[in-house]
Amino acid sequence: MELLKKFEAVTVTPDARISDADRAFCKAHQAAYDNAKCNLQELLCFWEDLQLQQAELLAGTETSPSFYLPSRDNIKLSESAVRNQISSLHSQFIGKLVLFFNKTYHLSLSITDIEENLIPRKPGESWTDDYEDRVNAYAQAMQELSLRYMDILDRIFLYTDGRELSEQALHELKQKCHEAAWNLSDGQARFTQKKCTLMFSGYFCSYHDRYGGGYWELAQKTKDILRGISHFETGNFSSTPHNISNIMESYHIYSDFHEFDGCKKVLSLKMYKNQRVDIKFSTEENARQFISEYLGAIC
Repeated sequence: MELLKKFEAVTVTPDARISDADRAFCKAHQAAYDNAKCNLQELLCFWEDLQLQQAELLAGTETSPSFYLPSRDNIKLSESAVRNQISSLHSQFIGKLVLFFNKTYHLSLSITDIEENLIPRKPGESWTDDYEDRVNAYAQAMQELSLRYMDILDRIFLYTDGRELSEQALHELKQKCHEAAWNLSDGQARFTQKKCTLMFSGYFCSYHDRYGGGYWELAQKTKDILRGISHFETGNFSSTPHNISNIMESYHIYSDFHEFDGCKKVLSLKMYKNQRVDIKFSTEENARQFISEYLGAIC
């Protein structure tokens, strides 16, 4: 019983739930953020002191205290510019880490949502009597704010409902596949299975007839399904079969039929001018498994 209580007292920190590479990235940016904030604050003190010295030295000469100080024609430096840069560091820090995790784990974390929970909100309602006091308090808070990368990780894991980042990536991928394959308003599937082939009907592709030759385009929901098929084929996010990647990234596609050479579970894709797309699997079982695991049933 005593041992059980000790285990219950152990809290798994967000820092322990990320990889060594992720942690190294976070710590490097934490150090750079802290260093920039500290040095900018020192620069601000130096600038303020320099202004005071110039004012004292030029007193009684009818010369501006900024006469010998940087101007718009050379070094661009001012108290407001330094303060603004300090205030902007917080958004830069959050944005960099969130974009890193979005790219690494194919997530869609919202930078704005995390900023709203970690950065003081700029005062609104400028017509109120205390508006100036609130603006001053906000400016002071932005200068004094010091974020920790653990704070950002806390918000990220709240967004994932406690899922590991790789689990969240797969959850979001399957959710996008599901939304692409079903009409959520009426509960009707946008696909049917015919032996080894899944036939997606509706706006899944388009053909553009142009003088001298037309071209095809895939709808976004088709690309979402292809990302699911890529994961189904490889079992990971780090590698996408070349032929699948090529068709997803092309704006203009000049053939209606594409074979996925080298793939074992999925064989080809065929587009039709009525906006239908057929995706052929190597076996009926693979087609059924993809439906079960990635497309699912209507919620």
